[in-house]
Amino acid sequence: MAKAYDVVVVGAGSNSLTAAAYLAKVGKNVLVLEKNATCGGAVHSVEPAPGFIGDPCATSFIICIANPVLTHDELGLLSKFGLKLVKADATFATAFDDGTGIITYTDVDKTCQTIAKFSQRDADTYRSFANACLELLPLLAKGMFTPPPPFGAFLSMLEQSPQGRQLVTAMLSSTYDVLDDLFESPELKMHIMKWASELMVPPETNGTGIAPYMMLGLAHTYGPTASVGGSQSLTTALERCIEHYGGTIRTNADVVKINISSGKATGVTLKGGEVIDAREAVVANIHPWDLAEFVDGINTEIAASARRTKLSTYSAINQQYALHEAPIWKAGPEYGRVAFVECVKRNLQEARASFDGYRFGRMPQHPSPLVGVWSNYDQTRAPAGKAAMYCYHFAPMHLEKGGLEGWDAVKDEVADTIFDEMCKYTTNMDRSKIIARHVTTPLDYHRLSKVMRHGDIFGIGHYASQSMGRRPIPELGDYRIPGIESLYLAGCTQHPGGCVTLGGRATTMKMLMDWKIDLKKAFVSL
Repeated sequence: MAKAYDVVVVGAGSNSLTAAAYLAKVGKNVLVLEKNATCGGAVHSVEPAPGFIGDPCATSFIICIANPVLTHDELGLLSKFGLKLVKADATFATAFDDGTGIITYTDVDKTCQTIAKFSQRDADTYRSFANACLELLPLLAKGMFTPPPPFGAFLSMLEQSPQGRQLVTAMLSSTYDVLDDLFESPELKMHIMKWASELMVPPETNGTGIAPYMMLGLAHTYGPTASVGGSQSLTTALERCIEHYGGTIRTNADVVKINISSGKATGVTLKGGEVIDAREAVVANIHPWDLAEFVDGINTEIAASARRTKLSTYSAINQQYALHEAPIWKAGPEYGRVAFVECVKRNLQEARASFDGYRFGRMPQHPSPLVGVWSNYDQTRAPAGKAAMYCYHFAPMHLEKGGLEGWDAVKDEVADTIFDEMCKYTTNMDRSKIIARHVTTPLDYHRLSKVMRHGDIFGIGHYASQSMGRRPIPELGDYRIPGIESLYLAGCTQHPGGCVTLGGRATTMKMLMDWKIDLKKAFVSL
């Protein structure tokens, strides 16, 4: 006889674990199944060398810091289950190849001082824009962690106020358009444009114009944050929470089918044939392309529409370094106290053009690495006097020569080129400072998770057509599949999307609403 649980959760990424934790907290008997040997999905850590901790996927928490999971500690991750957070002095900086740069501090005025070196007019404009972002953040953040309204209804609501109409205009524009309308200095445009492009969509794509509003609002409200001991510590805290409330987690458990009977999800089947029943619901992190494979009885038109969802435009190559010492930046010692430093050639046209190459499988001629050294703040990440460095760079999913599979042959060569370029922005870095490194390519991401198809670390693209109540498609925007009862969707392909969002909160909220359970039982911030 198959063993039964109230809820079976398929996948142990941060979104699924968040949903499982809330469900366990309200008294549901929860089982989490993970195909890999460890939990966390993109929220995990590695040791490039003994005593060094690196994060090959997510390393900094930006969006989830505004989630009530953390702001109100709704799951007790901070107070009960060992999660400790650390902050840097500034969120991100751009170090240009001529030794100049711009830093975004939490403090707006301090940020404006660095911008004024290039344009006093832009410093003044930025101050007004940043304050507008701060005013809009509560509206934007509130909708991030609850079930989204239909996209049309959301736009209609925004159209009722001047601020809302400003956001609608941004949503229909590109990041570059927004910045080009506001600012005159190429340096400030590059600074914000490069950061906004972390959504894995080129900054000149219509629909990305909302990104600066959200990112600057967060940067000037919460600042840069990471978990002590590496990103895996967040996963560990979620696991402890689930088990504290009586939930069970099984790794090396590969689900191959969601079992459907009379239009209702009744459990799952594992690779090897084991069947596990779910009395009340199944929560699954399934890529939209795979719905028809995992779920029998899904409407064929919905399945076809889900199969047409678009991936992000590019992926990333990520390097975790164990170093003899931390980088010393030519731009100044203050850059060593920034969460992330973007190394960018001071040429706006080249920066803009670099995004075109990714679509055609080409790396840029002059790489622009993003570098973070959390061991400057978290002594658990490296031995005394040493450094653990995160070095990240956008990359095409499919190489011009070799496609996705071609990454194994060139990963070290590409990694060397990126590292060598980064060294040019420092006074002390060269290959002799390397103790060890761990390199992750788009192909490695593809192998890690069925959701990170072709190396898409966000599951699907952050296009306006695939956001909020349209993510991944309108028919699936409320975390359910029409015609299938008791099956709920959680993961980065659902609202609020990629990055570490702890978005399983919204999935659980939808479930409790369907079950008519008092939401305050789970969500103390309401």
